[in-house]
Amino acid sequence: MSHGFHVKNETARKVSSDTFFRVFSVSVEKLLKLTVLALILLFILYPMICIFMRSLYVENGIGFSNYAEVFFKYKENFLNSITVGISTALLCTFLSVCTALFVYTRTGKFKTALMAVILISMVAPPFVSSLAYIQLYGRRGWITYRLLGLSLNPYNAVGVVLMQSISFVPMNALFLLGILSKIDTSGIKAAQDLGARPGNILKDVVIPMMRPGIYVTLLLSFVRSLADFGTPVIIGGRFSTIASEIYLKIVGYSDLEAASTMNMFILVPSVAFFFLYRHLMNATGIMTDSQRTSTEPFSLKLGRCGLFGFTVMSAAALFFIVMALQYICIFASGFMKRKGGGYIFTTEYLHELLKYDLSTMTRSVIYALIVAVLGTFIAILFAYFTEWRRLKGRSFFDCLVTIPYMIPGTCFGIGYILAFNHKPLALTGTGIIVIANMIFKQLPTSTKLCAAAVSQIPRAQEAAVRDLGGSSLSVLKDVILPGLRPAFFGSFSYNFSTAMTTAGAVIFLINPGKKLAVFKLFDAVYSGEYAVASLISMLIIVIVLAVEGIVYLLSWKEKENVS
Repeated sequence: MSHGFHVKNETARKVSSDTFFRVFSVSVEKLLKLTVLALILLFILYPMICIFMRSLYVENGIGFSNYAEVFFKYKENFLNSITVGISTALLCTFLSVCTALFVYTRTGKFKTALMAVILISMVAPPFVSSLAYIQLYGRRGWITYRLLGLSLNPYNAVGVVLMQSISFVPMNALFLLGILSKIDTSGIKAAQDLGARPGNILKDVVIPMMRPGIYVTLLLSFVRSLADFGTPVIIGGRFSTIASEIYLKIVGYSDLEAASTMNMFILVPSVAFFFLYRHLMNATGIMTDSQRTSTEPFSLKLGRCGLFGFTVMSAAALFFIVMALQYICIFASGFMKRKGGGYIFTTEYLHELLKYDLSTMTRSVIYALIVAVLGTFIAILFAYFTEWRRLKGRSFFDCLVTIPYMIPGTCFGIGYILAFNHKPLALTGTGIIVIANMIFKQLPTSTKLCAAAVSQIPRAQEAAVRDLGGSSLSVLKDVILPGLRPAFFGSFSYNFSTAMTTAGAVIFLINPGKKLAVFKLFDAVYSGEYAVASLISMLIIVIVLAVEGIVYLLSWKEKENVS
């Protein structure tokens, strides 16, 4: 009798315990979901609303008079921004397509070397292209003056377009390489079997397959050009765009009303472009996923593609030559000193670098590590709730999360000033606001990486965990997180490198006494201390590459252990 009573007690305790853990699991999952969604609303939507509201502030209350005043006063700046944006988008897209085709059709170590140049260019800090441009092509530039005997003025709109185009090519080319690696090659093989000339295959088959990706690069290049303030400020001279004017309005005059209104002129078309971007990306996905039957690399000799192939090879070669000159210039500038009409090797600038407060580099690394970890976990949770749990309103939140990718960095920064400059969330001047801004500005790419990985996890694994008595947290811990290890490494690496090199979004949020390394670089370039700027650039690049190398080794060991 007592034995039966004991068994019943044990069973009752087990049922009670299981019920408790199920309720606890559901409660924790709901808390995580509400936390993630609340953070997205707070740090993405709320700052955008604050910018719109501030742009309506007038002396007598609220109105739209600021818009008319700003438009007519800065009409030339708007025109400059559109002109530079269109020119940059066209030139950058042309170079990106040529570079992607050139790299994709190479093989062996040569292709590896070209990919290394692209990847290094992607992790280089901003302002590097402008720094090299001044050193190489300025009034006393190594090429224009020393080699060709010319004394040209580098500070103009042409310089802005050239440097923006060169800076945007690496990321665009990498994106197009992804498109090329996934396109259906059956059409190319069919054309080859029918005796089509290589030039016609390239022009009539390959390029049309890349078309949605080409439109995306056009769109992104235009939006990034609109948002770029650093290049016009450094090498624009008297040529000013709306982004550089926003920077001057905040830094020079603290005119938040005018700056907010200017940002609305950029924000509205950026949001409109966002929906076009989503449409183009969906079209790209359809062409590269659902319709492909073969994704083997296609063999196409650019040298046999006539004038079209020659143009592609020439443009790509020009890009890689410019990149090589750029990094040779940066390295040489840090260790070469002019003396007696020539140059000598020196370590003098290393001592000057030490005076530049290297604590900024330590602070940058710490912030970047925090952003990499927190940003990746937020992205994983968001992908879990939207892709796996099919969150209600997922389209709205997915749209909201992706918007920071399209809007200008200055707009995102000013939004944070307006949103978090007063109680109960007075974060301005703290490291928290800088880290939060970096996390949510970079969240779109992180969520896409994690969402793609989540979609590859078999649903049967959750059923197996449930059959064994597992809870929702067990699914997250034992199914989702292990399945997202590759995405974790990729997102961590992206967040770290971007946080180390970001400028536009956080430039207005940095406490003057707690600057980051990238802004020390900006100060050095802006004040003409090019040697120190070169050393800071090299140090940032080395740190980013070292961390990415460590992450790559860890991910490689992970794959080895799994296999």
